[in-house]
Amino acid sequence: MIQRESNQSQNRILIVDDNPTNLKVLFEYLSGEKGYKIFIAKNGREALERTANAKPDIILLDIMMPEIDGYETCRRLKEQKETEDIPIIFLTAFADTDSKIKAFNRGAVDFIVKPFNQDEVLARINTHLTISRQKKELEKTNNELAKANASKDKLFSIVAHDMRNKLFGLTGSIEMVESFFNDLTDDEKRDRIRAMSTSAQQMYKLFENLFTWARMQTDSIEVVTENINVGVIASEIIEFFKVDAEAKGISLLSDVKAGCDVMYDKNMLSFIIRNLIHNAIKYCDSGNSITISCKEENGYHRISVKDTGIGMKKEVCDSIFKVGVRSSKPGTRKEGGSGLGLMVAKDFAELNHGSLTIESEENVGTEVILSLPASKGACVALTI
Repeated sequence: MIQRESNQSQNRILIVDDNPTNLKVLFEYLSGEKGYKIFIAKNGREALERTANAKPDIILLDIMMPEIDGYETCRRLKEQKETEDIPIIFLTAFADTDSKIKAFNRGAVDFIVKPFNQDEVLARINTHLTISRQKKELEKTNNELAKANASKDKLFSIVAHDMRNKLFGLTGSIEMVESFFNDLTDDEKRDRIRAMSTSAQQMYKLFENLFTWARMQTDSIEVVTENINVGVIASEIIEFFKVDAEAKGISLLSDVKAGCDVMYDKNMLSFIIRNLIHNAIKYCDSGNSITISCKEENGYHRISVKDTGIGMKKEVCDSIFKVGVRSSKPGTRKEGGSGLGLMVAKDFAELNHGSLTIESEENVGTEVILSLPASKGACVALTI
């Protein structure tokens, strides 16, 4: 006997035939097979009702029936959105070409000729169930790819828009200095040069994030896991952002203790913390503070970057990791951003068996928690 492939969920089969003997034979053939749930209808009308209620995965449909024959029943099923994709195998005593053509024109996928052969019945059912399942999986994959591509298109549009704005600002400052160099005061020249430097840095950050994200999409980034001292990395990044924090009057504190180690990729860890502190500075202003802390829970370090800045509404916070959705807003001094850096940071965290989560409240502040596997060495609390 043909053995059917095992399936976690039962395949629902509807048998439609007005002949009790045929129903009995097919029911006995199928009921002994694991993974099949059998439904029966004795005519076309019952078949339509049973299909609507039972939602079968495949239908075995007799052609010659009173009132509504198999051809008409098949036609009606194929006209309905809910049932049009259900594979229908016709049961018939006629094997002539005209009957087959008529059945296929109505939407049938196959024929089983009476008298029935059990191995043939099982083989044909199994084949079309497999085809149907693969078709659904392919459609699901195609839909997911279409959504992903649409999201990526939106993301590239956002990044291109931000890049264009930065470029306009940079070229505008260059043209201003070039055209009125002799008429500008030293202070005005310094302001223009500072503006050009800021625009160039922002463009570089956009390029860096976009390039890194693009490499991740093609799986061309190598993850090198090693024992990393978080304190050393954090101190280097705190020093890097010291001038930016002081320029906005923000307290950026570091109190990293020795021994707080994680198993991680060093470059990715640096990228994540740089982006988190950069964002925190963007959404803070004079008098605000940024604090990094760390505690160990169940073999993980929960590294928290918490600020007392302007925060976000819940709906903005919930959409921040959605590709192609502009969830970021201007900083306290109109600093822009695409939100791409946070998405890359989240992907980096997950590549290293960690996670990145965000909690925020408008006018209160934001906390980003990076959970990373702790190393086997000693661990103490980390506070920055």
